[in-house]
Amino acid sequence: MMKNIRTNSRITGSHTQQNAVTSRLKGMALAAVALFTVAFTAPGAYAGCGQIEGIKGGAIKMPMLSGAGSRMADLGDGAPGQDSAQPIVGLWHVVYTAGNAIFGVSLKEWHSDGTEFENIAHSPAIGNICFGVWKPVASHTVRLHHTGWLFSEQGELTGSFTNDETDIVDEDGMTYKGSFVFKTYDTNGKLTGVEVSGTIAAQRITVS
Repeated sequence: MMKNIRTNSRITGSHTQQNAVTSRLKGMALAAVALFTVAFTAPGAYAGCGQIEGIKGGAIKMPMLSGAGSRMADLGDGAPGQDSAQPIVGLWHVVYTAGNAIFGVSLKEWHSDGTEFENIAHSPAIGNICFGVWKPVASHTVRLHHTGWLFSEQGELTGSFTNDETDIVDEDGMTYKGSFVFKTYDTNGKLTGVEVSGTIAAQRITVS
């Protein structure tokens, strides 16, 4: 009898915990839509390429960006983005925005072999490196498929995410703008129902 009580207690406790987690996830999903703050399957979870609570206090200012436009002009005809067949190739400072909130800030490398590498502005302890593949789809326009891992605050793997972008490089090759769709998956590869869409603004980092 006592064994059954303990078993039932464990089952009831498990169901209660699952219901609490489900309710919390629904609330998080609504917050993501209303406030564009991403929340995942684990409490306080983080994405490998974006802290889900967003970047507080505005975009980080990068000293290497000051005067980048004038340096680009000094490079002449060989400047990336002017006569290049792949104008997005290079190093960029990228700001992701969803609604009126900053979703992420990163340093992103686009490689001529069709791969991409990104370092997001949050602690490496919870994962701040992500990778992607891209291809040109029109003049000065590329499409990117980007992926990374999700972690809990304790550093446990809780799933993965994808980020799909379409980006258009300006004619001077110094900036690009685009749009993104961010989705999360659990450890079984199933969609969690969390999805965030937004815009991208990037500025090229050049050699002085």
